[in-house]
Amino acid sequence: MKTKSDIKQLDHSDSRQAESPESIDGQPDLQIVFSALHSLSLQPVSEIYQSWLQLFDAEPHADLHQHPDHVTHLIPIFKEMQTHHPGYLMQCRKEGALVAVGILLPKNINTKTLKAIGPARTLPGYYLCGNRFLMQQNIQQDESILKNLLEAALNFCQKQHATFLLLEDILVDAPLSHSIQNTTNHFLTYSHTGFQNRSLIHFPDPPEDYWNQFRSKSRRKHRKLLRQNSEMQMIRITEPDQVVDFLEAAHQISLNTWQTQRLGLRIKNDEKELEELTFLALNGWLRSYLLMKDDQPVAFKIGSQHRGVYRDLEFGFDLNYASTSPGETLLLLILEDLIQYDTPQTYDFGEGDAEYKKRYSSQITQSCTVMLLPSTIKNKVRLSYFKSSRFIDHLIRKFLKASGVYTALRQMVRYGKMGSR
Repeated sequence: MKTKSDIKQLDHSDSRQAESPESIDGQPDLQIVFSALHSLSLQPVSEIYQSWLQLFDAEPHADLHQHPDHVTHLIPIFKEMQTHHPGYLMQCRKEGALVAVGILLPKNINTKTLKAIGPARTLPGYYLCGNRFLMQQNIQQDESILKNLLEAALNFCQKQHATFLLLEDILVDAPLSHSIQNTTNHFLTYSHTGFQNRSLIHFPDPPEDYWNQFRSKSRRKHRKLLRQNSEMQMIRITEPDQVVDFLEAAHQISLNTWQTQRLGLRIKNDEKELEELTFLALNGWLRSYLLMKDDQPVAFKIGSQHRGVYRDLEFGFDLNYASTSPGETLLLLILEDLIQYDTPQTYDFGEGDAEYKKRYSSQITQSCTVMLLPSTIKNKVRLSYFKSSRFIDHLIRKFLKASGVYTALRQMVRYGKMGSR
């Protein structure tokens, strides 16, 4: 039996109802509602808050950014930053009960980021917070519902005159990744990153045995580096009253990192960053680190730990100290701290295939960032342009790598003498 879902779109200006893009075989009617976040009552006593929280608590892979408290605290910040494009809560109800939610937050992407050749343009869109829908456990394996949620979200973005729906750094084996690959006939996809290696550490039992994966020569090298930098002090950041000073120090370091020189300032020490780290600390999920030398901050790591997974969120070191290897020093100290205190099951290095991540990992998987675009003639032309630009960029990089120039420039930017003094 084929049934059709209803999508009810609600925002601050109007409400209207449309038909779902697909029927769902063997499922009762679903109602998918999009509500502007700032128009919702998200008090802890409200029904929507409690239902949302139950979905979050029941999902073992839920992202911390999907917690209703976190989203609630960010609403006024996003409202000020994106006055014309508010965030939305996507609610999927089955027989009146909330069975799935998705958080769509506004995001602008520069075409240069997408490796497009020519004048830079800014494309407005939305991203799916946490790269997943929070779904009731008994429907998580139902691919038809997941596909329907994806298509409904993209159709909503199109009605909001948004160019894309973005999934940032999604794992290759994630259910949503499989769903995208199996339903590409309903929308267009583009990834400027492609699938990249993603490094993980799975700590053994006992966790001290982690170091046994390294040869004795490597372990001696680790100890030597720590001895050479014995005057450096690592500080673990977990408490709310540490956040302000930590962000100030991380911002100071970030002003002179290779990431900032290549990608723009990473740690701005703004209201949004303060709110995010304070939220993590208040809930006992913040686990960041700061490396000091002579009372000066030289390296930082922003991380969180939740449900047995330590996530590496941001990292940087001052290029003025590059010759002393502060980045690797901090990583070694962090690994020792993770092994000795509240050891997680997994260390997730996050996106990027830096060589040091491979050296310290115990498993390599893959992830990518992918844009979903409505299947229109305009977007088909746009997609062809993006893919051609990416192909040219790939050829140039391949040539530079073959000549040795690319590796030399990369090493100079990351570890070379590009500090301010």
